[in-house]
Amino acid sequence: MLEPKKFKMLTIAEVATAIGVTRGRVYQLLKEQKMRGEKIGTVWLVPETEIARFRAPSKVGRPRSYRSSPLC
Repeated sequence: MLEPKKFKMLTIAEVATAIGVTRGRVYQLLKEQKMRGEKIGTVWLVPETEIARFRAPSKVGRPRSYRSSPLC
């Protein structure tokens, strides 16, 4: 069980916005236990520390192939 006093807790909507996915995907990550969270009543809360683990990687560097280049 997480201790809310030690972590800033975020709602599902806040987590989804922060990591750039849908709320459904956040629920899926929680269900598959790939993301830590705590259900209090009917509300899921996720510690802010989980956000860093799931942020989308930056798109810096060379494209994977010529076709994926935005200049095509």
